[in-house]
Amino acid sequence: MSPGPGGMRLRRLSGLSRYSRHQQLREFLRPGSGAASREESQSRARLRCCSRRRLFLHLPRDNRLLSFEPSPARGPAPRPLDRSFPGPEQLLDVLELERPGPGSGESGSSTAALITQRGRTELWNYREAVGWQLLQAAELCSSPQARLLSAAWDGHSISWCEERPQPSAPLQHCICSRSLGPGLTLGPVRTLMHNSPAYRLYAAGEAVYLLPSIRPYPSNCPIPSNNPSNCPFPSNSSIHSNNPSNCPIPSNSSIHSNNPSNCPSPSNCHIPTNCSMHNLVKFILIWSPQEDTLTVTCLARGPLSTRRLLHEDSDFTRLVADVAGILPSLPLLEIRAVSPCPTGLLVAESSGEVSLIQNDGTVRLLCHLSQSPAAEGSMMMELCGTTLACTLGRTLQHFDTETGRLVEEATLEVQPLALIPYWETGEIQLLVEDGIYSLGIHPGNSNIKLGFCSGSSQVQEMLEQLVLEEACKYYQKRSLSRSRLTVQKLKSEAMFQAPLTLCSILQNEFYLRKTGHYNQQTYIKLHNIMAGEIQSYVNLEEAKSCLVNGSEIEVAAYVEEITEQEIQRLLHCQLDREALVYLNSIFNTFPREAWKAVKRTLHLHQNSEGSFSARATADLWRVILSPGLPPDQSPTANGAVPVFELICRLLYQFHPKWLPMFIELTQQHLATFRNYGNSESLENIPLYKRALSVIPSACTGGAGDPTETIIELLLCSKRPNAIIQAVRLLIERGMWQRAVQATSRFSQQGPLLKKELFAAMLVQVSQHRALDPYLEEIWELCPEDTTAADILDVVLGSVPSSCESRPYSSDGNQLTVGLLRPLLTKVLTQGEDRQWMGMAEGPKTLVFPPPTPPRQKKAADQPNPLNIEPSMEANKML
Repeated sequence: MSPGPGGMRLRRLSGLSRYSRHQQLREFLRPGSGAASREESQSRARLRCCSRRRLFLHLPRDNRLLSFEPSPARGPAPRPLDRSFPGPEQLLDVLELERPGPGSGESGSSTAALITQRGRTELWNYREAVGWQLLQAAELCSSPQARLLSAAWDGHSISWCEERPQPSAPLQHCICSRSLGPGLTLGPVRTLMHNSPAYRLYAAGEAVYLLPSIRPYPSNCPIPSNNPSNCPFPSNSSIHSNNPSNCPIPSNSSIHSNNPSNCPSPSNCHIPTNCSMHNLVKFILIWSPQEDTLTVTCLARGPLSTRRLLHEDSDFTRLVADVAGILPSLPLLEIRAVSPCPTGLLVAESSGEVSLIQNDGTVRLLCHLSQSPAAEGSMMMELCGTTLACTLGRTLQHFDTETGRLVEEATLEVQPLALIPYWETGEIQLLVEDGIYSLGIHPGNSNIKLGFCSGSSQVQEMLEQLVLEEACKYYQKRSLSRSRLTVQKLKSEAMFQAPLTLCSILQNEFYLRKTGHYNQQTYIKLHNIMAGEIQSYVNLEEAKSCLVNGSEIEVAAYVEEITEQEIQRLLHCQLDREALVYLNSIFNTFPREAWKAVKRTLHLHQNSEGSFSARATADLWRVILSPGLPPDQSPTANGAVPVFELICRLLYQFHPKWLPMFIELTQQHLATFRNYGNSESLENIPLYKRALSVIPSACTGGAGDPTETIIELLLCSKRPNAIIQAVRLLIERGMWQRAVQATSRFSQQGPLLKKELFAAMLVQVSQHRALDPYLEEIWELCPEDTTAADILDVVLGSVPSSCESRPYSSDGNQLTVGLLRPLLTKVLTQGEDRQWMGMAEGPKTLVFPPPTPPRQKKAADQPNPLNIEPSMEANKML
């Protein structure tokens, strides 16, 4: 194989002849000449590299597992593993039961566990002189209906994720574990978590990593070994991987479909598509068997919480309740590949970032790939010391994790099959169809003992520079200033606010200082930069300890204080999408504390006279009245609503009588903004409609009957359509006195509204006698331009059809002429008055041009009122 363009030295070490049955292995790995033969081989073989330079080959069509060991120097080859499973027993995983520790793989004996989806476990032992022998078979699960989805071996116990069908529960999975004692005896089943979503388990180092399995996560090889950290050939993918392209010969059988049976999806796992399930793919769980702790971490922010597992409290929702408030603000996991290594779990994201998750949840960015891995592309990666090797298709890249820079890059002539790390020498080898190649990475480039925690001052300064450069990019994206943010400006202005990352650096410094490998000058620089952030972080930890160890009263006081501080902070800043979703989560999680915080922030108060008031700045009112986010950033998919709706919801829940008065007050502030021309960012939807949108209906389980609040909201809006709707609701509820009062109150707003309200009341008078005590008030509402014909049309059109047609009826509920006499008299009187007024004003009606007035002669003896003789021109006009 020729070297790549980057100059990477690829040296062929050996061919496949080093393995027993190498001809059969080469036949499986290399497609035939014909298209049918190539398709047949591709649907059969799946390869994985394991410990002791051993290869496992899975034939999914035949449900058969083969092993290929290195041929011995002398003597016959030992008996290989050739195991065929019956049809219902689909092979799930092959776990090499190696104990952690240096030199664990040097003896000539090894043990492997073959696990099926139904939980059947076969323990096989390998000896160089004999080969593979079956030791025992046992059932891993305690329930016969359970179905395994993933399994891992951490060096002391077997852990797995199983599905237990429960029609009523949306989360139907459990995380269990069984220890393996002397004599390969399985201990009792321990349930680590129940009622959890589906997870994929990966063992790396001294911990087990649980990645959400709602979507597939491709990785290096088709069969995950989940070996402990000291095994030389870790592998990371499931047999039924949803990314077969990273295997040497992809499978097209029904077992390895795009939605395999062992890889749960939203369709076959009963996973709800609500907001809470959406948050479950944002974090990773880490179980430490030695300390028996569960750590919640995410790639964006590192460790979020750590708690000890208790046998009596293993419910999944309780274990992750500590981070429920921060989950809506976290990004989704877009993982393309994973790979266990001695120091943790390697994770490659869709953005091209490769990170290392350590056992304590700390996340360290190692490098950026030159190209982002495809969703279904081939990608493999291995970390050996400070050397990271990645393959993307036929592109092989070599990174230095101390600097994060690309060292070499090569384009291979054939598709790579696997990367083989050698922890003893710090070398990484490449397996292809025609043999094994060395990448030409000198062992001196890898610091096996210290890893990336080198003690030299040059490495420490470089690490500090990389972290600060990353912080500059982070804050530059969120800055409104056009000036470029530099590392010097970041240090001088104390803008670096990444306490978790900085604490990781300081922890490393403390370790190096304790062992004597540290640079005093670098330590002082880091401490000076972190002084303010460390104090804030210490205060946060003290608050956490008070919440954990305090009494119920103290915890309630702390929660109320923290909730008020967070709400005040969010309401006084520019609300983006993440901040609005976070604010919604606070209001939904702590509604009572949020109500108290809003009441104190807005200074909501009602005096003894019933006057309602609120004191807030104009900027705060603008945030409250804002419609939310632009349409392209609308968070409705996450269930988030704007601030105004959140406050209205709290008002209706805790003080519903204040809600209409709050709407009137906000309408006044909105009118003030519009009068001063500052309503560009405000919405044109009426506020009462926005308030009505948060009131639950009586049939949806709302607290009490919301009709009273709805009527008050409609009336306080003072809009004609809303007033008419409120009056109709009052009529439907039989509140006749309030209906007449509302009609009398709002009929003065305009003639059209007065006419509509009078017609609505006249219809009710025509149908029943409930309004008879209020007839005088109703007749006063009659518009002046109404005629007797109009009244008779409404009455005749509203009279029930069941009424008797005789002029003298015995039914006392019918409308009589006597009841209508005052109204008709008033209308006829008004009509006559208008007619006489029209006749009286008829001659005075001005027309254009006005007529010439008649000539009149003035008496000679009549004195001039102004004592002035009329002019000649005036006489002429007369």
